[in-house]
Parts: sequence; structure tokens; C-alpha cells
Amino acid sequence: MSSVLPGSATLASAQPWWAPLAHVLTSWRSVRWYELAGFTALGLLYGAVDLSGLADVKHLEQPWLLFWRLLLSPPICTLVLLLAWLPADRSDPGHPQRNQRLLIAAVLGSVIAVPLLWGVTELAHWPTWQDLCQEPKCKIKLTLLQRFSADFLSMLLPSALSIALIEMLRRRWRSEAMLQSLLGEQAALSRQAMAARLAAMQAQVEPHFLFDVLVDVQQHYALGQGEAAADQLERLIHHLRVALPRLREQNVTTLDAEAALLGSYLGLRSSLERRPVQFDDALPPTLRSAILPAMLLLPLLQRALRLCPGALPERIALTAWRNVSALGIRLTVSTPGLCGDDADLAAQRERLQVLAGDQACLRCEADEHSTRFTLELPS
Repeated sequence: MSSVLPGSATLASAQPWWAPLAHVLTSWRSVRWYELAGFTALGLLYGAVDLSGLADVKHLEQPWLLFWRLLLSPPICTLVLLLAWLPADRSDPGHPQRNQRLLIAAVLGSVIAVPLLWGVTELAHWPTWQDLCQEPKCKIKLTLLQRFSADFLSMLLPSALSIALIEMLRRRWRSEAMLQSLLGEQAALSRQAMAARLAAMQAQVEPHFLFDVLVDVQQHYALGQGEAAADQLERLIHHLRVALPRLREQNVTTLDAEAALLGSYLGLRSSLERRPVQFDDALPPTLRSAILPAMLLLPLLQRALRLCPGALPERIALTAWRNVSALGIRLTVSTPGLCGDDADLAAQRERLQVLAGDQACLRCEADEHSTRFTLELPS
């Protein structure tokens, strides 16, 4: 038996003492050039605002010393603030204490910047406002704590406002990125739903149509037409051999396979309705292996045959071409007036754009002799 000492799990899950230091060093190494440039520009902006105080100073022997102090002091403070801000910013964006961490970063940056700025001012011999002020109240000597408190508060306020502004912008960017991610997931789910509907379309090999074919075979045998029954049964077997393997396809097929499916389906329909239909497969040999979403052409053909008044059309042709930006496919039915804007055609357009992209389109054009269904799929 193994025993677990009380508190051992807590000790095992506790971070080592140097983990916070490692996080600080890692966050400093992760600084990006635009973050460094942004904090530097922010400091120069504050310095430019402070330069307006030069107008109140007169008869200064070395004005450039005050100029450099006013211009460069804020960038020094903002760079210190950057070092304090990086560990807080690189922490978990969703942590419930993130705001407190950012506030601590602003306080810590201001605390460190005050003595650092004092040292730089002393080494560079920069004058202070107390040195330049001629009024009696400026000659009152401040204690170290009073001086530190005044400089600390003058740095903390712009530091906190700057960090708050940066955090607001970063949260907005994260929200926009999350929104784009959700939109991408929604599009992916839409494609999956359309693929599921496509699988259902592939699986339903028109049971009533197959039943009619089997009834026709039975009638041929009942009338003693064994040869006709055998021919019809052979056409049915051929159609099933072409259609059933599509159930294992991953929603894509080749143009040649689509043409074979149309040919086998038309062979069954023409023999069932006792009317010959000429199917012209005019696909170029170079395009027969072209990849496209499955079940784009057969639903169009089935819809056209349902809308044909009376008998089947005499001729159906399939052609294709490719240009620089798209693959074009045209299904021509020798019956006019089949372009009605019905739900089936709208569903085909929607499914085409989901599976092939927003640039894909389906057009239906009709004249007095025929109806043409044209699909354009982006390359």
C-alpha cells in the first residue's frame, strides 16, 4: 500500500520559488518592436507637452539643459513602465485579478522611475523646477518623502491612464479576434451541416425510382419479355455500381465520375419511360480528372426532368472548360423554360457556395430551344 502525506499534493502542484522571476525574464524577452516604439513615442509625446513650460522660464543661462530634461524625462519613465507592464500583460488575459496586476505594474513602474529619474537628473546636471522658480514658496525645502510623493503621483496618474488605454485597445483586439474565430467556426459548422445534407442526398438513391424500375422488370417477366427484363436489370445494376461507391466518398468527386452518374441515371429513366434520350458527354479529356464537390449535377438533372412538360427531353449535353480563374461546367437540356426560381435551385446555389466558396455561382439561361445550367467553380 502507498500512503500520501497530508499536503503533499499541494506541495507537488506548487510552483518553484523562481517561477515568478522566470516569468518576468520571459516577458522581457518577448517584447515586440512596436511595443518598445509605442512606449517610447508615448514618452516623447508627454515630453513634448512638458516643453510648453519653457515659455514660463526667462533669463535661463543654459536653456538646453532644461529642454533635454523636459523632453527625455518622460521617455525614461515610460521605458521603466514598459518593463513593469510586460509581466502583467503577458499573464493570463482571462485571469480575474488581471486589472489588479496592471495597477500594481503602474504603481511599481512609478516607484522605480522616481529614484532612477533623480539619478539621471543628477548625473546630467539637469535643472529642476525648484531651481528655476524665483517665487518665495519655491524656496521652501521639501523633505525626501514629500519630494518622492510629489514625483510619484505626477508619474502614477499618466502611467495608470496609459496602461488603461493600452488594455482597453488590447481587449478590443482580442474581442475582434475571438469574433473572427467564432465566424470561422460558424462557417466550418455550416460546411459540415451542408456536407451532412449532401451525404443524405447521396444515400437516398431515390427509393421510389428504384421501386419503379423493379416493378418494370417484374412486368417484363410477367409478359414473357425476358430479354427486356434482363436488359433493364443490367442497367439497374450498372447504375447502382456507379452510384453506391459515392457513399464512401469524402464529398468530392471527379468530373468524369459525375458524367458517368448522369449517363447511368439517364439510361434507366429513358428505358423506364420508353423514350430514348441522347446524352452527349463532350467533356475534354484534360478536364475529366478535375476535382469538384460531389452531387452538383445530378440534382440539377433530376429537377430539370421533373419540370419537363410531358415526356423526357430528346437531348442532354454536358460540356466543360477552364479559364484562368474558374472551372466552367454546362448542362444543356433540350427543353425550354426550366429556369424557375424555385426552392430546389436556390438550395443548389446555397450548397454550391458553401462547398466551393463564395466565388462559385450557378446560372440558369433559357431560350426557345433549350435550357442551360452553368456552374463556375473557382480554381
